[in-house]
Amino acid sequence: MALNRRIIRIFKENKLRYLGILLLIILGSYTFIVAAGLSQNLANLVTSFTEEHIQEDLSFSTDKTISESDSAQLEKEADIIIEEYLSFDAALSDSLTLRVLSETKKVNIPAVIEGQPLSGLGEILLDPAFAKANNYPLGSQIEAAGKNFTVVGFVSLPHYIYPLKNVNNILYSPNDFGVGVINRKEFEEFSDIDNANSIYSVRFNNRNRSINTQAVELRQVLQEEGFTVSDWINIMDNKRARMVWASITGMKTMSVPLPVLMFLISCLIIGIMFWRMIRRESVIIGTLYAQGYRHGELMRHYMALPVMLAFAGGIIGSLLALPFIKPMVLAMVSYYNVPVPGIEFSFINVLIGILTPILFLGLSSYLVIRSELKRSPADLMKGDIQNSKVNVLERAIKLDRFKFSTKFKLREQFRSISRLLFLFLGVTSASVLMLFGFTIMNSMNHAFKSLDVYQFDYEYSFREMQFGELPEGAEAFNAGKFYPENKEEIEFYISGIEPDSELVMLKDGKGNLIPNNQTNITKALANRLDIKAGDNVTFINKEDGKSYSFQIDAVADSYIEQFLYMPIAEFNQKMGLPENSYMGLFSTRKLGIPDEMLLGTKSMAELPEAIDEFMGQLNSMVVLMTIVSSIVALIILYLVTSLIIEENKNTISLFKIFGYRRREIRSLILNSSTLVIVFGFIVAIPIALVSMGALYGYLGNIINLMLPTIISPLYVLISFIAIMLTYQLSKLICAKSIEVVSMSEALKAGVD
Repeated sequence: MALNRRIIRIFKENKLRYLGILLLIILGSYTFIVAAGLSQNLANLVTSFTEEHIQEDLSFSTDKTISESDSAQLEKEADIIIEEYLSFDAALSDSLTLRVLSETKKVNIPAVIEGQPLSGLGEILLDPAFAKANNYPLGSQIEAAGKNFTVVGFVSLPHYIYPLKNVNNILYSPNDFGVGVINRKEFEEFSDIDNANSIYSVRFNNRNRSINTQAVELRQVLQEEGFTVSDWINIMDNKRARMVWASITGMKTMSVPLPVLMFLISCLIIGIMFWRMIRRESVIIGTLYAQGYRHGELMRHYMALPVMLAFAGGIIGSLLALPFIKPMVLAMVSYYNVPVPGIEFSFINVLIGILTPILFLGLSSYLVIRSELKRSPADLMKGDIQNSKVNVLERAIKLDRFKFSTKFKLREQFRSISRLLFLFLGVTSASVLMLFGFTIMNSMNHAFKSLDVYQFDYEYSFREMQFGELPEGAEAFNAGKFYPENKEEIEFYISGIEPDSELVMLKDGKGNLIPNNQTNITKALANRLDIKAGDNVTFINKEDGKSYSFQIDAVADSYIEQFLYMPIAEFNQKMGLPENSYMGLFSTRKLGIPDEMLLGTKSMAELPEAIDEFMGQLNSMVVLMTIVSSIVALIILYLVTSLIIEENKNTISLFKIFGYRRREIRSLILNSSTLVIVFGFIVAIPIALVSMGALYGYLGNIINLMLPTIISPLYVLISFIAIMLTYQLSKLICAKSIEVVSMSEALKAGVD
């Protein structure tokens, strides 16, 4: 059909503009396929790994060993699988610790991801990230607790997917800590080791009942059997197992809005462009009608280009994304320890990535084209009627009071509301995306800075209640886990500390110290529970199931942990604990406490390196988001600026005829969008704040970690400079288009 040859000509006339739209569609499809593929593969890998290798529902320790006959009785009474495993921490150097675990067969079954399983004594399976960071390849020797082991394989463990040393830690560094698995018989040689632990892992058989309800029942059964339990950790409270779900949820959350945003922007610009093109070609369309072309043929002709762009963009974006899914999954898995038997490519996701832009762009183009083709051939042949009416915005602003250049620039924007809307939404979207990256980094920075609350270097947790005089430089604490009524998923610690503590220095929002002889709550927990100073609150102790009331005296400006602090004497009295008892010590120096007395030790010196490692990865993500958002902004600004130039060819020609200088013409035409860009960026700031607050709140419920939403003025300035530089670059690219407009354009328009 002869009409179809016009499609290539239309494309060539504005190829840069159409290539910009194509790039937006490619970015949208690429983002969707990668994010959806990454989250889907990670979710599948984690789910299949934890199910096939029987991830525990909870773990605990007891005051005495649960015999095989007692275990069998417990399994029958509580409908559970229970298995004991042994553990000890081996110091490989002053800063490097290897946690050695015994091999299990029923719960938390190790998955050998490379090498061979354990076949005898003297062999060890290592966490692959730890082995790589500390140079322990397969076949190498590692000395732990005075004995040499041969590294025969690398292992993933369902309860150490994110191998934190302590479940209360947030960050993991393989340079400082790792996990290894040895034969259980090997532990007989370590029977005299100081810090050996015996831990019981439990998996409930009934997967339909509430895990919390079954956990309470199990605790009652254990108490009735005469066992005193400690270190009770539900899997939902265990960051080693839950942290990976935060990444998966985050990617799932972001896999839809970003591509949809790209597609909507493309729809908007395609709609504007074709609406304007058809109005410009109304005489041609009327002539074609008169020559016998039918409505359907013209509709197919004008629909061809947007559908082809959408199809090509969807295909190219999908093809570019597919090869990146596997490396990105492997990169994520290197941070988490999950076996990767294979990567799945979802045909449905690819289909969505291709069909969604076709649907969005096809529908928007159809509606725009149909509205124009409704006009009769006679009306169409009269040509495009320029709208010279003064609209509401112009009347509101009263342009006559401004000088000519200002009046011209404002009118350029107000006379095309659709173009103004596109520019505004585009700049706002790109700015929000850029601010997202900086906000995440700033929030993490602020949260880590609140670590100055803790003035101690070591935290010791005891297995049993302690009494008596404290070591020099140490302060005692007690703690219990609580949750609000009917909100069992929100768990946190209430800690009793010394009323004159110098090692826990809580501060208010202005940086002033808050006294510790009262009940204080960290801001992360207060925000999550919507609590403020002066409130009376009631929480349920997870250990005994009883309700306890507290009056909140102050909210501390601390985000890294969710705690409620109160004087230790008051805590002991309220919980019915012996006077002057404690379960842990804060200390400014390393204490010579026998390892067999300790449940765990936390060294604050390990945190800076882990934070640096984490922030390094975060910085890379922020740079990537800044580059992507700058590209999106550049495309949008170029498209709008090129539209302005095209629509003002006659005006530019007249300016040249009247003797306006090149610099003046550029200023009038290219600078007309400046106010809209500035306004779009300003609006993006509260949108980014609200969006990030909602995202943090959502993720906080998943990982029990609430981050503050903080936008730094410095990063706002950097984002604004980046957007304005992008704007200048788009003007530079479009400036040549002004130069090629000849003076005869105005004469041609008059002839037409």
